[in-house]
Amino acid sequence: MIYVVELPHEGDPSAWFAFDAEDFFRKVAAADPLDEWEIHDVTTARELLDLVGHDGEPDAAREAFPGICSLGDEHGWDTDLYRADHQLGRGAYQPEPVSVEAACEAALRARVAADSAQGPLRDVRIYWSDPEAVLATETIEPFYEQANGWRALHALREQLLALEVVAEN
Repeated sequence: MIYVVELPHEGDPSAWFAFDAEDFFRKVAAADPLDEWEIHDVTTARELLDLVGHDGEPDAAREAFPGICSLGDEHGWDTDLYRADHQLGRGAYQPEPVSVEAACEAALRARVAADSAQGPLRDVRIYWSDPEAVLATETIEPFYEQANGWRALHALREQLLALEVVAEN
């Protein structure tokens, strides 16, 4: 399981979980201003040409779609290209893999800002496993020592109790 604790600028902190990377992606994407394919996508330069409606050989698309053709020339037309706008920048593709988890983490971190006008969250914590989340409730973390941090810790503990990861003492 993956656990997320959100500390908003306004209102009470919350904790939620995802069963796996796919569930994590679905839940992050549901509250993100970007489209799913902007948060995380894997495609090829050839598939990008298909998406923009080009039929035929890539050479015939060079004038209309120079950026896509540049990707195909540089990395190969059938090489997997990863997109994760919160992590790589708007519209950037790269051949180095970007995991769904890393893209989702970047999307959550993009919601963190110094004030509510710039982003809804003051801070966020992600725990990638049950043991990591349980340990967070048993140790002193600076995240839980800030304003309203005790409510965030309580939200995480309640989530762990509800999922029967820990037992009520």
